[in-house]
Amino acid sequence: MRLGPYAVTHESVRGLLLSPYDSIGLRFSGIPRLPGETPEAIAREILRRNAHGVLYAGTGHFRFMWVSDFGKTLAGAKAALPADYLRGLIALMIGHSERMGHVASCFTPSRGFDMPYDRGDNLPWLLHCLTLCGLPDDLRPIVQNLLETWESSHFERGLISGRITGDWMDTLLRPSSTYNNVCALYALKCAARLGLKTKHSPDAMEEALLKSRWRGDRFTDYAGTEDWSVDAAVYALYFEVFDRKIREAAADTLQASGLAEPYPIRCAPRDYDKKLMPFFTRLSPKYHSVIWLHLGFMYLNGLRKLGRDVAGPRAKLEALIMEYRNVLETLEPNGKPYKTWLHSTEHGFSMASGQYLELIGAKS
Repeated sequence: MRLGPYAVTHESVRGLLLSPYDSIGLRFSGIPRLPGETPEAIAREILRRNAHGVLYAGTGHFRFMWVSDFGKTLAGAKAALPADYLRGLIALMIGHSERMGHVASCFTPSRGFDMPYDRGDNLPWLLHCLTLCGLPDDLRPIVQNLLETWESSHFERGLISGRITGDWMDTLLRPSSTYNNVCALYALKCAARLGLKTKHSPDAMEEALLKSRWRGDRFTDYAGTEDWSVDAAVYALYFEVFDRKIREAAADTLQASGLAEPYPIRCAPRDYDKKLMPFFTRLSPKYHSVIWLHLGFMYLNGLRKLGRDVAGPRAKLEALIMEYRNVLETLEPNGKPYKTWLHSTEHGFSMASGQYLELIGAKS
C-alpha cells in the first residue's frame, strides 16, 4: 500500500512510532553512554550491539537494515564483525531482493521492503558490498538480473531519470539527484570489476554527468537546479570516480566553504526547499540540512585518498565521540545533537561507526 510517495508497511509504522519515543527519551535521559576507553572501542561496541539478524542502522530508532547504510558501514565493520556474518547479510539482501524484483531499500531477517520509499542508490550500494566481499557464483545470475532491472527502470538519456526521487536523503524528493548519479556511475564501474554486463557505458555516463552537473569547482544538486550539492562532492571523493583534477577542485571548494565547521560536514549550504519535502519531512524539515557525522567521515576518507591531512578534523570528531561516549547521527550547526520532540539524532549509528573504523584503518 502507498500513501503519496510513502510505502506503508507494518515496519514503517513501527519506525514512525519508535522515532518520537526515542526522541522524548533523549530529551529526558540524554545520549546513552557506552563502555570503551577510546573512540575505536566505542565504534566497535556499537557495531557489535547492532549485529542482530540484520545489522541495525542504529541503536535507538533505526532498528532495521538499509542496504545503503550497510554498504557505508561495511569496510569498517569488517574489522569488528565476523566475515561470515557480513557475507550472510549480503546474501540475505540478494535473496529478498530477488523475490521483490528489485533491490529493496530496507531489510529485516524475514523480508525486504521499501522504507520510506524505493530509492535510486540501492543497487549501487549492493554492488559496492560485493566488490568488498566478493560475488559468489551461485548469486551471479540473480545480481545480473537485478542490475538489468535497475538499468532499465532508472536511466533516461544516459543519466538517472527525473522520475527517480528517492536517495539516502530519504526525507526529501530530489529528482535525479547528482548523488544518485554519482552512485550510478560507481555502480557501472563496480559491475565491470565484478564481471557483470551493463547496457550503459561508464565512460559515456561520466561524460554526460560532468556536462550536465559539473560547474568547474562543484556539482549541482539535482535535475533543474543550480544549487550546490555537498553530498555528490563527498561521494565523488569517496568513490574516486572522476579524475584527480576534478576531485581536487571539489575538495578545495568543500574545504573553503566553512561547511566542515565546527564538525564535518553539513549536508547543504542552506536549508532545503520545502517543495522537495513530503508531509512527514515537514515535521523535521532541517534534518537533511544539518551536520551528518557519517558524511563527515566519508569526506575525510575521500580527502585521505587524495593524500590530504585530516588529523585536525579527525581529532575533533574523536573528541565528540568521547564527550558523549557514543557515535551520533546528526548535529545542529552549533555542534549540539540534533533534537526535536518528534525526531532527534540517532545514536549508536552504524554508518558513522563503520566509516570511522575505515578512516583509522582498524584491523580485525
